[in-house]
Amino acid sequence: MVEKILFSLENCMKCTQTKELLTDRDDIKIVTYPHEIADWSDEQLNEAKSYGVFEDLQKTAPILWLGNEKKIGYLRIRKWLQDT
Repeated sequence: MVEKILFSLENCMKCTQTKELLTDRDDIKIVTYPHEIADWSDEQLNEAKSYGVFEDLQKTAPILWLGNEKKIGYLRIRKWLQDT
């Protein structure tokens, strides 16, 4: 089974809306980083880079990581949740 991780940012309306969609999902790990990348710890930077979402998070959030694929943005994540 593929590990599923939602990468989100603090003080992000779309991230908050996405987390609300996931309240009854225990198969998706939720990771929340500070809104400003300058405030991220080395561990957070390394984690985002290791999952290949660092560049995406500089532009937009949230990002649902699904192993070999990413769903970027609230609308795409919501559609994926409805379809699965």
